[in-house]
Amino acid sequence: MAYALDASHEKYIKITVSGIIEKVSFVAAISELMQHSEYLYKHSLWDLSDSTMGLTIGDLKEIAGVLSLYKPKEKDFANKSAIVVPGQMHKAMADLFINMATRLPFKYCAFNDTNKAAVFLCSE
Repeated sequence: MAYALDASHEKYIKITVSGIIEKVSFVAAISELMQHSEYLYKHSLWDLSDSTMGLTIGDLKEIAGVLSLYKPKEKDFANKSAIVVPGQMHKAMADLFINMATRLPFKYCAFNDTNKAAVFLCSE
């Protein structure tokens, strides 16, 4: 799995992922995103449209557990995260993760279209 962060958009940081998504690299991408200097002020757009899901349900639970350790210092932080996936199977996996993450301080939404994801992140 390869990934790249792009913080050039005013409202969000885009994380583009390619290849087979696996847990270790995905957690590394999450960690890099959360350490980004603009993370508190920009939402996140995970573009997985050129990737293949290699995560198991157990991996998704572990990732939700890692995210539960995040305790933002500020109450008002950019907490929306859009996940763009190819096809219905990937969307079902993303929706499963979103259900696991309901207690986290983030608002996740899965999309099959990058433009719709951007609209979600840019809306107040």
